[in-house]
Amino acid sequence: MWKNILLIALLITISSCGSKKTAVKSSKDSKEVVLGKSEAVSYKSLGNGVASISLQLFENNTFKFDFKSIPQPDTDEKTITISEKGTYTSDGNWKILNFKKPKFSLAAIFEANYSGSADFKVIDKENVKINTAKNALPIWGVVCEKQ
Repeated sequence: MWKNILLIALLITISSCGSKKTAVKSSKDSKEVVLGKSEAVSYKSLGNGVASISLQLFENNTFKFDFKSIPQPDTDEKTITISEKGTYTSDGNWKILNFKKPKFSLAAIFEANYSGSADFKVIDKENVKINTAKNALPIWGVVCEKQ
C-alpha cells in the first residue's frame, strides 16, 4: 500500500514540475509588444486589386503592420496574410521600424523599385526606416495614404 501511495506522490510531483517548466517556457516565448492606445501616424492602402495594407504607429513607440494580398482572377495564387507588431525609434520625420524576427522579407514588402530613397530604406532583415513626412508610402507597389 505504501508503494502505491509513494508511486502516486511521485507521479504528481513529476507532472507538476513538467507543467511549471512548460508554463515558464510559454511565458518567455509569448513576450508580446503591447500596442498603444492612440495612433501617432497611420497609413492605409487605397482601393486596388493587389493588396490591403495598413501601418499604424502608436504614441508609445509601437506599431502594427497588416498585409493581405488579393489573389488575381484565373490564377492559382493564394492569399498572403501578414500581421506583425513591433517597436520603432524616431529620427526626426524618419521612424525606424523594428520587426521582431519577421517571417517575411522586408525587402520584398518594402520594394525599392516602387519608391524613392526619400520614402523608406530597408536597413536589414528586421529594420526599415520610413519617412512619416510623406503623405503616401508605396508598400509592395501599393500606394498607402497617410490618415
